[in-house]
Amino acid sequence: MSKKGIVLSPPFTPLPAGGIRCGGDPSPLDLRKYLMYWDEIDYPSNNFIHISSPDIDYLEKAKALKRTNVVFQGTVSSGQGEFFVAAQEAALMENQKNEPGSWTIAQVSGVPFYTQSHAGIAVDFELYGMLPIPSEDTPLADILEFKVQRRDELIAFRNYLDDIYQKIISSADIPRAKNTEIAKLELAINDLNKVLNESGMRRVVTNLRNTINLDFSGIIGVGLGAAGVASLIHMSPLLLGMASAGVVVGFKSIAMPGATKCPTQFSYLNSVRQNFKC
Repeated sequence: MSKKGIVLSPPFTPLPAGGIRCGGDPSPLDLRKYLMYWDEIDYPSNNFIHISSPDIDYLEKAKALKRTNVVFQGTVSSGQGEFFVAAQEAALMENQKNEPGSWTIAQVSGVPFYTQSHAGIAVDFELYGMLPIPSEDTPLADILEFKVQRRDELIAFRNYLDDIYQKIISSADIPRAKNTEIAKLELAINDLNKVLNESGMRRVVTNLRNTINLDFSGIIGVGLGAAGVASLIHMSPLLLGMASAGVVVGFKSIAMPGATKCPTQFSYLNSVRQNFKC
């Protein structure tokens, strides 16, 4: 299984007049989600600002998080705050150069933002109410130990998720309820939930949203029927009463990154949906 790394942004909100407003370090819950399901986090620094927290410092010392140092020359932004995203894109390019195909990005925002972008019809893929992660007060050392002990289950989950992404890319189709990959994914998630429960760690059932940055505009309405409308594939809920837990998949008009500045097919975004404690 190849390494999976993710370059993380600070939380931000796009501004109507252009640029973004940043709000400090990622939440403890966001850090625990990306720590749980990725091998390494890159939280880049630049010569304008260095954002840190006790959690970030601990993970850096434990070598679970690194900081790609980005040095900007001259004018970086035309609006407000773009140097945060510019640093993320530069770190992604550096990581992809050193470890091709192993890295992607996560933007702690419900809306994507890139220094160079174009509008396109992408696939928005989300595990809704399905992803178990340790709660925000879980010691980071406990999560690191869990990842060593339960590496096989975590790899199985990532494999099944990758299968679904690749099936979408290769066939330009929406996975259906009877799709084999969806069934395997449900088993992998249930296995993870079971071993997390056995570990004694308090859990939060949250969402994982991924935008597949390929322009599907050319195939909308061609043999897809209702696939252009967001669909929900129901799965066994991890929480009593969460009958709507499942996989939400749909086409969406969204900003896509320019390949020369941000070479990734996948961008992870914050969900607009609620987290659930169990």
